Amino acid sequence: MKTNIVIFGGLGVFLVIVTAVYAFLTYNWESAGSGGLQGVEWVGVICMLLAAGLGFMLWWYLRSTDKHAGPMDGDNPEGEISDMAGNYGEFAPWSWWPLGLGATFAVLVFGVAVDWWIVLLGLIPALFFITGWVMEFNRGRYRH
Repeated sequence: MKTNIVIFGGLGVFLVIVTAVYAFLTYNWESAGSGGLQGVEWVGVICMLLAAGLGFMLWWYLRSTDKHAGPMDGDNPEGEISDMAGNYGEFAPWSWWPLGLGATFAVLVFGVAVDWWIVLLGLIPALFFITGWVMEFNRGRYRH
């Protein structure tokens, strides 16, 4: 976990620096003659700042979790791969819900590109497939 903390903190710092360089290089000096920030290319700046914020959020979460969790198997330099063996969760084999949800999201993205009424039609199967996937272990073959 220590390595992940360093990686995400470094990613956040790197993206803040790259954002400053990007804002300077894409600044339109001709249109900025009246003063202010009219010459800044805002889409790229905001996207990179949001990505930096994501890196800092993950850095903060991992740092605060590491204080309470203690050392993990991946942090031991003398550790073996077999030390991390075990159960990582329950997964339903042969589940068709993710496939339907992926097709539904393809329709939703298509709807955003074409027209909003397609998005509204795509929300109906999206709710169906999300509900089915969430409730998969409560009924049928995999119920507990």
